[in-house]
Amino acid sequence: MTQQYALIKQEDEWGCGAACVASLLGISYREAKNLVEEVKGSSVNAPPHGLELHHLALALWKKRVKVVADWNPKEIPHGTIVCISGDAPYDGDHYMLKTPFGWMDPWYNIGTLPRKANFRQSYPGGTEFLVALIPQGTG
Repeated sequence: MTQQYALIKQEDEWGCGAACVASLLGISYREAKNLVEEVKGSSVNAPPHGLELHHLALALWKKRVKVVADWNPKEIPHGTIVCISGDAPYDGDHYMLKTPFGWMDPWYNIGTLPRKANFRQSYPGGTEFLVALIPQGTG
């Protein structure tokens, strides 16, 4: 078990959502990947590549964390997973987690290997907010 809001790097090309789930739940990337892949029914890297909002929401629900999708939130509390999009390399969308330490970005150096996670103070340049999965407590 890792600490909630720990830096978790994505270990797969399309694993940013799994890394955010891992950090929010305080579990390993591997555990979170298994959880989201069970919901998706295939690998995070299998077409369609990556994870949709409902994959993350249902995976969190299995761990008794209820989230609500909001496309226009008044505020973004800690524990919120956001989807951003923008210019390359973010044109395939990217998930980040709001924490007390800033935005946990599971592929901070996106497009470069080895992947590194880090905290950001704002969204990466050339990106914009799409939607937030806001925690509502436990179910």
